[in-house]
Amino acid sequence: MDLAAANWWRSDSVGKRFWIVLAIWSVYGVFNTIVVHYRSELQGKPMDWYLCALYEFPYVWIWAAITPLVLALSRRFPLGIDHSRRNVFVHLFGAFLAAVLTKSIWDFTALPFIAPSLVPTNFRSFQKSIIQAMDFGVLHYLIVIICHHAVEFYRKYEDGRLRASQLEAKLATAQLHALKMQLHPHFLFNTLHSISELVHDNPARAESMIVKLSDFLRLTLEHVGIPEVPVAEEVDFLRRYLEIEQMRFEDRLSVEWDVDPAVEGVRVPNLILQPLVENALKHGLSRNSEHGILRISCKQEEGRLAMKVYDNGPGPKRATANLLEPVREGVGLNNTRSRLERLYGGDHHIAFRQVPEGGFEVTIRIPMRPGVVAPTLSSSMPLSAAAS
Repeated sequence: MDLAAANWWRSDSVGKRFWIVLAIWSVYGVFNTIVVHYRSELQGKPMDWYLCALYEFPYVWIWAAITPLVLALSRRFPLGIDHSRRNVFVHLFGAFLAAVLTKSIWDFTALPFIAPSLVPTNFRSFQKSIIQAMDFGVLHYLIVIICHHAVEFYRKYEDGRLRASQLEAKLATAQLHALKMQLHPHFLFNTLHSISELVHDNPARAESMIVKLSDFLRLTLEHVGIPEVPVAEEVDFLRRYLEIEQMRFEDRLSVEWDVDPAVEGVRVPNLILQPLVENALKHGLSRNSEHGILRISCKQEEGRLAMKVYDNGPGPKRATANLLEPVREGVGLNNTRSRLERLYGGDHHIAFRQVPEGGFEVTIRIPMRPGVVAPTLSSSMPLSAAAS
């Protein structure tokens, strides 16, 4: 007998399971009692309710007593496409044996108290009694087997769904990790390119940028494997990145921060804003001959966290009022979309907008996921103010 069959007889479960089985068979006995009572009236031979119950309940209780044996047999010899024909013959023999056993016990234990004249007195009468009850005995056995297999198939189906959801969650985590690993070298290469432009023209500034880059990379390495961080940490990462970029733009760039203190503890995807800011610097402010303005905002809007990145650059040439179909998305924006999809499914929104008074704005709206506010690292760039 396998482990699943052996578990049936553990002391901590056999009692509870037996009472469940007994209750199910008792309900079946009530149904049979009602059928026998009204059938006897239709045949002109009415039987009292008490007598009908005496006929039916001992029989179903005998079946309740042997049901654990039938279930153990079902576990040991399961039916299905993957199982041998031997199991079918085992259950055919089991059905025959169960029918003979239950009818024999009923004939010599319950029947003498109900109708002594009907008790078999010789082998021929006993054989006739067994044959008459064989169809119901086999049917009851098959019902028990079918119910057991139905429960087992449902349990395996639910286990399969649980494993599938766990595998899907692991896959999503792995994909998020891969996307993040793709983002890190992309950011690093762009920053090193900026440094290389200053190595010959302004070595001191290039050295300062390298120090700031080293400090930023050390900070990001401390958060490897963390998919979400509080808004306060995300803003601090972004400040350090912009300190590097402001050294490259010199006095041509001003950064304005508008971060609501009430959302600083809300969890957001790690480094979710950096690609948007990088995109604004590369495609917006770098083409702007005037003084560049970069505005970053994190607020609660209609119960959701709204993160906005605005630049006063020219923006795409073909822009609509809300969504921008022609916007060409590079590694950064593709990563942003993919990460949002993995973390929030359809419960997020990202939109591009040409601002009427001039400039371009990207908005991300995600659910409010409360977290713990981490202490923000020191920085000379204030929040809710312009820093140039």
